[in-house]
Amino acid sequence: MLRLISCFFCFLLTFGLVDSASSTQKQGSTTTPTALSMPVADAQTKQKVLRAGWYPWDPYQYLVINNGITRLTGLDVELLKAIFKKMGYALNFDEVSWNQHQIDIENGARDIAAGAFKSDVRSKYAYYSDSYRTEKDVVYVRENDTNRLNFKTTEQWFELLNNQNIKLGVVNGFYYGPTMMGFINDPDNASRIVRVATDKENLTNLLNQNVDAISIDELVADTLIWRNKWQGQVKEVGVPIFSDGIHVLFSKAATSPTLVAEFNASLKNLRDTGQYQEIVRTYLLPVMLHITSGQWWFLAVDIIGTIAFAMSGVLLARQGRYSFFGAVVLAALPSVGGGIIRDLLLQRDTLSVIKSPFYLFCILATVVAFYFIFRIKSRLTAKQTAGVDANANLIGHLNNHSAVAFFDAVGLAAFTVIGAIVAVDANVQPLWLWGPLFAALTGAGGGILRDVIRADVDNPGLKGSFYAEVALIWGLVFSLLLNWYSGFEQYYPEHITAMVIFVFLGALGTRMFVFHYKIRSPMF
Repeated sequence: MLRLISCFFCFLLTFGLVDSASSTQKQGSTTTPTALSMPVADAQTKQKVLRAGWYPWDPYQYLVINNGITRLTGLDVELLKAIFKKMGYALNFDEVSWNQHQIDIENGARDIAAGAFKSDVRSKYAYYSDSYRTEKDVVYVRENDTNRLNFKTTEQWFELLNNQNIKLGVVNGFYYGPTMMGFINDPDNASRIVRVATDKENLTNLLNQNVDAISIDELVADTLIWRNKWQGQVKEVGVPIFSDGIHVLFSKAATSPTLVAEFNASLKNLRDTGQYQEIVRTYLLPVMLHITSGQWWFLAVDIIGTIAFAMSGVLLARQGRYSFFGAVVLAALPSVGGGIIRDLLLQRDTLSVIKSPFYLFCILATVVAFYFIFRIKSRLTAKQTAGVDANANLIGHLNNHSAVAFFDAVGLAAFTVIGAIVAVDANVQPLWLWGPLFAALTGAGGGILRDVIRADVDNPGLKGSFYAEVALIWGLVFSLLLNWYSGFEQYYPEHITAMVIFVFLGALGTRMFVFHYKIRSPMF
């Protein structure tokens, strides 16, 4: 059986069914970002070059490290590269603050700047492209200030600003809408405005109590909080204070309206061909899915599911009278085994279980806890034979107990979502095929591998039990939903969260329905 499984995996790798996994994004950071250049003009291709700039603005513009090579990427960067490539232009990017970037656009030192709202000031020195996405600015405060600084309308927000001594953090050169800019630029409020170069500095100032509130793009805030593990320390309050289309600025001193018209035509072509949606899906969808799966409630059900899977392994180890190490192996395989196989298939640089060893600690704690439970139960039994019977009864009771089945279903549902998210993250295509397969592999693959190692001829994961099919079905539903949603030009975190919850509850409910009515998989 092991040889058969190995041959199957080799078949997948040999025929390149997962070759797109090499495009998986690996996030990196550097304390001293250096100037990076995108494709420069080549003497043979005679490509024209435009001068641009970038600044840390994840997920729109940021650095990644692939195989030790630092590269600039992000939604805005990749969109601009694709649009200008169709026009026959290459782009040179180097790091510059947004405020300096505006100065360079005004005096002609740079040709373009991505990610800009329209404003009267910018209209004096720049042409605008058509809007290529939208942005929504929100207010973030520290968790313990949520009630004090909450508001239901933008009018209430400005009443709070005017009536309370709120110190506000902003990024120098950013535009936050006409009303907010009126407050920020008012000389009377100068002592209450803290200007920084990046949104990360802004959030850090908020955490360090240097400011009371900040205005920030909602997706940028979610991304920074997820990457830096700041959940539970800061929180979005109120309603969005400004939302509008985002444009590319073209320097009036260095470019012409003709170039802008060419850009708009190329942008339209990118949308018409579907390449626009593909780039948005590649660079935004994985980030938003990871943000959702990083929320406390999802982490809680993930941990509960991991422990439930570990419990099933411990019970089987007790039945088979395995050693302590054997019990750890049987407990670990259903919890992390499927994820390990999945990561190996995708050729990920670091296995998830190594990247997050917390789950191994949960498995070890479960094994140790049940070890002492069984020892205590045996000591309380007067006779050896009675003790064996009592342990057997305990094991049978736990295996058939609806509470254990419920927690096991929680784990299956959570792992189903995680498997599909990894498929999106790895950009394997088509998603409708690989999403459900990785969902089933993550949710049930470890349990199947455990039963193979146990030489269980009845292997319930492959014979009769309607278990892996639950992950397949809901992995397919999730993949189809994500494919449908990726056709939109604007993503919202609340929509992604709603889809994750829907799929999680659907898988959980389906598994409990199957357990309650003892439904079995169709047999050959």
